[in-house]
Amino acid sequence: MQAIGNFSLGPNVSPRNIGHSMCYRKVLGPSHEVVMFYIFYERWRRGEVENPEQYMQNLKAVFHSTGNCVHPSGVDQPMHQIIDTLAEAFGDKKDQYFRVWVDHVSFAEVSLGSWLVKFDKWEISGNESRGCLTKVLINSKVDAPDRYIWMHLHQTWLDGLGGQNDMCWLL
Repeated sequence: MQAIGNFSLGPNVSPRNIGHSMCYRKVLGPSHEVVMFYIFYERWRRGEVENPEQYMQNLKAVFHSTGNCVHPSGVDQPMHQIIDTLAEAFGDKKDQYFRVWVDHVSFAEVSLGSWLVKFDKWEISGNESRGCLTKVLINSKVDAPDRYIWMHLHQTWLDGLGGQNDMCWLL
């Protein structure tokens, strides 16, 4: 991180160390969008987000109204249903050891303004660790090209890493 700053190669602060007020600053690209979302998601589940109602309104604008999400168990749900479930999960991991991170993030522009982002998403909750391969189709907003709308999210358990209780896995 220090070398990145010394050579002016980009931000030299881990996104995890950015304050809450900076969570929705300018996004640097499709992969950064994904990283920032899952940092928000971790903070949300731990109950560390101030003004949760305002953030839920922002989320409704980020996820397309007709988009869908395929859970690693294979269940296909509309994104608006996932947002409702996420709203109910605010603070459900409070006072627990809970971390979320993404790894091996790659992306490709599949058509003008549409991006396919592929990554491994990991969660640790207590002593249990789980991971899934995730693919997200996001579109750049026409009026704000540095902002994105999530169209489709598809997750598949990484080998042997599904849990006994799949319902605890939201996004």
